[in-house]
Amino acid sequence: MPKLSIITINYNDAIGLEKTILSVLNQTYSDFEFIVIDGNSNDGSKEVILKYQDKLTYWVSELDKGIYNAMNKGINAATGEYLLFMNSGDVLVDDTSILKICSEKLIEDIVAFDCFLEKEKKVIGRRTHQEKPTLFYVIRNGFKHQSTFIKRSLFDKLGLYNESYKIAGDYEFWVRCFLDATTNAKSYPIPIAIFQLNGISQSGNWSAEHKQIEQELLSHLMDDYKQYQELLPYQNSRILTIIIKLQKLLKKIFS
Repeated sequence: MPKLSIITINYNDAIGLEKTILSVLNQTYSDFEFIVIDGNSNDGSKEVILKYQDKLTYWVSELDKGIYNAMNKGINAATGEYLLFMNSGDVLVDDTSILKICSEKLIEDIVAFDCFLEKEKKVIGRRTHQEKPTLFYVIRNGFKHQSTFIKRSLFDKLGLYNESYKIAGDYEFWVRCFLDATTNAKSYPIPIAIFQLNGISQSGNWSAEHKQIEQELLSHLMDDYKQYQELLPYQNSRILTIIIKLQKLLKKIFS
């Protein structure tokens, strides 16, 4: 069993696909399998795949039912202990040993690293994560799949991506993971990938699916979460301590 399964999803992005493939193949680390799932592209993507097919563990070019259907195909084909989704256009940072560095830190179910944010070929920021992510952190932030390793067994336990979502299925999966009390996660302040800020998930439709997921999975927690948000400005003050003590006192009086 390989340590890593790197999965690339592509649809009509031949240039981005080759860019991603070369980025992965440039690594000196070799304990990984490389899987490409193409959605029956007609822009020359299949020719790119054929060009590198001897370097790929598995590939397919066929119609799919959307990005999460394609990602689930990749998961089902994967045999690695940890999965990393590097979709077309995503690249690893210019360090040929970055996968080796990552592999040495993979213990938890979810292991996130930093990624650079790029727009119009310019790096405009860096996405970092809470060292030990919590449910509330995930609700507010989520993870970037280009820099997050997921233990394969987590999909076996909690299920695959929900294909009813068009652009927020990964967010739904993160929430599902952290609603399970046994899921553990950790992050490291090491940038490993570059994320393009021009994808479909940047559209307004993502917000609509985001709200739908909150209603379906988090309705029983939203009152507590809203209270948590209201108290955030006071997290380092004596006021919060007083509020908490007062709540405990009122519970004793009225219980």
